[in-house]
Amino acid sequence: LFFSLARSFDQFSSAMNGASAEGTGANTEVVAALSKQLGVDAAVVDRIFHAGVAHAELTNKRRRVGDVQNGDGSNKADKEGLSGETPSQEFEFSQGVSLEQLRVELADFAKERDWDQFHSPRNLALAMVGEVGELCECFQWKGEVPEGLPGWSEKQRAHLGQEISDVLLYLIRLSHKCHIDLPKAAMDKLAVNA
Repeated sequence: LFFSLARSFDQFSSAMNGASAEGTGANTEVVAALSKQLGVDAAVVDRIFHAGVAHAELTNKRRRVGDVQNGDGSNKADKEGLSGETPSQEFEFSQGVSLEQLRVELADFAKERDWDQFHSPRNLALAMVGEVGELCECFQWKGEVPEGLPGWSEKQRAHLGQEISDVLLYLIRLSHKCHIDLPKAAMDKLAVNA
């Protein structure tokens, strides 16, 4: 079965690309053709096919959001290294992703899972507080941590990045549900504090 599937991979990939754009009619035809070619029950092929389509769509979304490249095609993290030893005046965020892009991706993510019904402002604020607690755990018992996190392992830095991202994503989702233009509100707050 594995080798048959491997031989059919090119056909399957092109069918998946066309099927995700064309809809369920194309999906049914592709599933039937693969089922017949591989001699596997159509229900099994259907589950695998739809999992593949969902994975391809998720991968494309992740590329749009997370694959921020520098002008020369190299990843910024590769260029700077993840040591975090860059002085603050030289550190900068990636330029390729906006808060609006993240807002749209989060809205799509919640809609696809039918989570919108649970995303009330109160629930999102409480979930964000929980994530802030998880973020704080990264620093628990470490004493004072200098800028750039010298001495932290890549695993610790990656975990911290995940927890900071959770807080940011909940903040963006909360702003969306409250109809607060987060970038504008942040700039307005800086002006008030000046």
